[in-house]
Amino acid sequence: MPRSTALPVGVSPLVPDDPTHLGPFRVLGRLGSGGMGVVYAALDGRDRRVAVKCVHRTLASDADFRDRFAREVNLVRRVRAACVPAFHSADAESEVPWLATEYVPGPTLREYVRIHGPLRGDALTAFALGVAEALAAVHAAGVVHRDLKPGNVILAPDGPKVLDFGIARAIDGTALTRTGGLVGTPGWISPEQYRGAPASGHSDIFSWAGLVAYAATGQGPFGSGPSDVVVSRILSGPPSLTGVPAHLRHVLERALSKEPEQRPTATELQRIMTGALHVAAPSGVVPADIRALLGRAWAGLPVLAIGDQDWRRIAPPGRGRFRRNRLAVGLGAAVPVMVLVAGLGLRALLGEGPSETSGAADADAPGGATVGNAVVPDDAPEEYQELYETGEIVVEPVSETEPVLLRRLEPASGEGEGLDQLRLTFDSAATAEFQDFGLTVELEYLPDHGSLNVHSNEFVGVTAITPGQEGLDFTPAGNSGVLARLDPDNPTESVRLAFYDVRVVYHVPDSTRERAQDAVDYPGGFCVYSGLVAAPGADSGLTFPGMDDIGPHDTTLTDGAPLESCAYTDDTENQ
Repeated sequence: MPRSTALPVGVSPLVPDDPTHLGPFRVLGRLGSGGMGVVYAALDGRDRRVAVKCVHRTLASDADFRDRFAREVNLVRRVRAACVPAFHSADAESEVPWLATEYVPGPTLREYVRIHGPLRGDALTAFALGVAEALAAVHAAGVVHRDLKPGNVILAPDGPKVLDFGIARAIDGTALTRTGGLVGTPGWISPEQYRGAPASGHSDIFSWAGLVAYAATGQGPFGSGPSDVVVSRILSGPPSLTGVPAHLRHVLERALSKEPEQRPTATELQRIMTGALHVAAPSGVVPADIRALLGRAWAGLPVLAIGDQDWRRIAPPGRGRFRRNRLAVGLGAAVPVMVLVAGLGLRALLGEGPSETSGAADADAPGGATVGNAVVPDDAPEEYQELYETGEIVVEPVSETEPVLLRRLEPASGEGEGLDQLRLTFDSAATAEFQDFGLTVELEYLPDHGSLNVHSNEFVGVTAITPGQEGLDFTPAGNSGVLARLDPDNPTESVRLAFYDVRVVYHVPDSTRERAQDAVDYPGGFCVYSGLVAAPGADSGLTFPGMDDIGPHDTTLTDGAPLESCAYTDDTENQ
């Protein structure tokens, strides 16, 4: 049966020189194009919808750009925010470098305003909040957007989504800018950039204010006309904020200051906009989760049709060997398949993953040598070779407000650049049959090279810490075997761990086990508040936003004991 040729809404046909495949993605059509490259609509190996940005060949031929692009990808992949499309993967070594993110349906702000007119009421405030939240996350990762404009924000069904952060910084400093170019779009560039200063987070705030003014009025704060006229107004003229609601006007004036240091930060803007929505809430009670907050304010906002076509009928066939030889498998494969099932055993059929011995066999697989639990990849960039050979694995919380751990490879000398390897998000814990509770952990592989096996024995729990105790007594998870095999093409996996009678859950790779057991203040864990597991006297309000059963583990020592730890107890007789 021939594939359907009807493209989804918002997707344009491919032109003759466009690829039908990019890395692991099957390309359907174009989502847009511009000065930096082309954005394609595609499906990944799991048939998830993605947007793949492929930069122009003129950039791909610049060695400096490739290096900057690769460094930028390592920063961009850390960003997690409600108003930023989720990162999938990237390839800076491809003939034409590309970056793949979650596909976001909906019109750009420019398209929306042209069809429906300016945003009003809570939707406008929610737009300002969403873009500020995205910038706060981007800036926290060390990235500057540099090209924030109405065409780079999509009004998705669940709120605004900021696109294209990171690539502009990779372009800055290449042959394009060394010959006098300026990264950004005229009318949306800050005055200090026009004066020759480098772009910064302050510059993004200036663009944020212009974006909000455009969303409110349909016009930029410095009007329209020839570029030199608009630039002159940006450099020395006052902004025009006629039509902007009063509760936004003052903060926009601050954000449009000619002096970068006088502008608020993205985090401050996020707080101000959240407060504005709190005041506007009819009931006076607003959800703490930003997704819920945006959803309430976004309700009823008209959006362009986004369609619900089955992309699988439109996408080209995959290029994998299994797909090509599917018809050749036939009955001849029946016996080998049964032998394979018998070899894997009941554990595999129950979804518990390969055994520890099968995981260990991966050390001898082609593609790298083993150091600890990590494979030293043949494709590792030269600057990371020594790090893989001599580095130490460190696991730490990313902040005091998120149930997220970051596993890094750090230089043994303590000097030089490390490498983020794995991001672990403790998602939920719930009571379950045959164990006290099951804990869901979202895994994300961060490098753009190599691979990593995550074993069940890396997850352990602690039931209690008692007076005088100098180390941790670990209880292993109820799982066994390899939980996930991760690489740049398959960077994410959700795993569920089984635990019995523990109060803190840790991620402890083998190479860190000894030093973790020797320290009661080891930082790599979270308190678990489930129905059957609760610490005596634990503060039930000490939880993360949106998390009813996972909380921070306070490892602060007082007279050698973590008195605020949810696992600490002086009731030694009951331990």
